[in-house]
Amino acid sequence: MYTKPEFTPADPEAAFRLIEQAVFGTLVTAGPEGPVVSHPIFMLERGEGGNGALVSHLAAANPHCALIGRGLPTVAIFMGDHGYISSSWYPRRVERENTDRDNAPTWNFATVHCHGRPQVLDVRETARHIRDCVEHLEAGRGERWHLKELGPGGMKRRLPNVLGFRMPIERLEAKFKMGQDEPWRDTRAAIDRLEDGVDPSLAAAMRRENEGRD
Repeated sequence: MYTKPEFTPADPEAAFRLIEQAVFGTLVTAGPEGPVVSHPIFMLERGEGGNGALVSHLAAANPHCALIGRGLPTVAIFMGDHGYISSSWYPRRVERENTDRDNAPTWNFATVHCHGRPQVLDVRETARHIRDCVEHLEAGRGERWHLKELGPGGMKRRLPNVLGFRMPIERLEAKFKMGQDEPWRDTRAAIDRLEDGVDPSLAAAMRRENEGRD
């Protein structure tokens, strides 16, 4: 992934938080006939002294499963806050009678790429993973749903239709492009506009990554 030093997350934990918050990602595996792409959900396993691993599952009928079973090089892609930054938000410069806003518009975003080789889970591990997904995604909901509501044999009946896999993260790339390479007066003006009802979440992300520039 192309990036610049300025776009390295200010907090080393930010990449892992993005994965945990996003849950949904894009899975790309290099197949013999070209890239194969799926869009599963992921659970992050934190690892001591490393990048940990991603655990996920696909429908067993998905042709992507054949590549997963071979442990081919794969990347999981996660997106965080992102949005359009208009040059109309920048203050005008008055220099030599020129009042132009001479920075082009852009798109700010946060993304994480996790590279690795998937390993197929057995039935018991896949069931545990699905339980973990449900517990994570149903947490805090009123009248939450429970796996037991599938009824007797409901889980067992469905497991043959699912392929679970774990992918140790061999290499992690994070790019948080949040205006760090733009003049502070422009980035600050964009943050102010975003905070004013346009996209407060993106504004907060930009403030975090530009902390200390005041």
